[in-house]
Amino acid sequence: MNSIKKIYLNFYLVVLALYVYFDKGIAYSFLSEVLLVGGVLLLILNYRTLEIPWNKRIFFLLLFLTVTAVFIVRGIRAYPFMEVIRDSFVFNYILFVFILFLFKDDLGYFIEKLGVIYKWFPLVAVISFLCLSYIPYMTQLEVFGGQILLLYKYGDLSVHLFITTMLLLNGYIRMEKKFMVINAVMIAYLYLITASYSRAGMLAYIISFSVFYFFSANKVLKKQLISYLKYVPVILLIALPIYLGTNVEENFQGRKLGLDQLTENATSIFNPNAEGTLNDNKVWRLVWWAKIIDYTFGGEYFVAGKGLGMSLAADDVPGGEDADLRSPHNFHMTVLARYGVPFFMLWLVWLYLHFKRIRKKGLHPLSLMLLVITLAFVFNSSFDVYLEGPMGAFPFWTFVGLLYAQETFGIKNNPIVLATECEKEETHD
Repeated sequence: MNSIKKIYLNFYLVVLALYVYFDKGIAYSFLSEVLLVGGVLLLILNYRTLEIPWNKRIFFLLLFLTVTAVFIVRGIRAYPFMEVIRDSFVFNYILFVFILFLFKDDLGYFIEKLGVIYKWFPLVAVISFLCLSYIPYMTQLEVFGGQILLLYKYGDLSVHLFITTMLLLNGYIRMEKKFMVINAVMIAYLYLITASYSRAGMLAYIISFSVFYFFSANKVLKKQLISYLKYVPVILLIALPIYLGTNVEENFQGRKLGLDQLTENATSIFNPNAEGTLNDNKVWRLVWWAKIIDYTFGGEYFVAGKGLGMSLAADDVPGGEDADLRSPHNFHMTVLARYGVPFFMLWLVWLYLHFKRIRKKGLHPLSLMLLVITLAFVFNSSFDVYLEGPMGAFPFWTFVGLLYAQETFGIKNNPIVLATECEKEETHD
């Protein structure tokens, strides 16, 4: 690896760590965009040595990028240039997938550093939450774009807790047993907090973990997971009192910590007769999504959607002129509204091609782990604004790129749990 690529790779990992640790607090730092531009320049400089696995999944990603470029040209005719570019990053972050192909010989190093990043994530997240909750100054500490530095969206937090869990269980985070127990307690504590504030986050963790367990062919790992069940009550006995003893004010949606809130969140998901802000929030989403389906599948925006540049909230929702509210809290509905039905169907096809490999017999354990991690991202993005911005899109497409790169090139000199080199998997679907 030449010196420029080495500097870039380490910068990539630093930026990724910052987004994992601070989420919304650095969303307007534009670090991911700077990283993206630098990566594209590297792609151009190294195009002769770049190896890309030409298969259906990659073809669809290139198609998404191409269509987005056309939509940019369309959008700047009617809307401010920067607003159009902002909305185009719904798919422009896909470029990170191709950037990772530049580092085919350094995937083991990348995964090792991921383990280091997520090894410290629970501690960083606990400290950030407590500081934001109990130190008034921290609620005013803004560094980038008027966002509170320690402000973390709870659905996003759940996704990264799930990634931490996967890396721990699969041996990519190594530490002494006593520190592993401490990490497990912090994960449980943070998950209880997440489940109190975010129903999507609550489900993203549970569903993704269930999929991982069901499709895992690693019998040794499954036996280990079953053996770990005996520690769950002990972990909860430690984490639950700490959670119940964390006295914080209600958030802007009227949600608070406590067993009542956990129960209400869980039951409201399936209870159509639920009352209060939880149900209002659900109804608000469903009404907006229904409107999008109506004006695309059955209306004038069937072919090409509304395009890029406008706030969907301002255009679709009465009183939705809030500048921070541009998308309908569902990435798939965002795609449908902006790009139209044909493009939306292509997006669904890519999702099918991407996730159908979960069922493949003999799927490498690392591939399965990366697939369920991307599933957690997609699930959370189905109920929140997530893949539209760098907090979700940057790490999501990073994991997609890591998955496709390791399937194609294998993992060389992997220092973690896989003692033998990762076998190449068939990349032609």
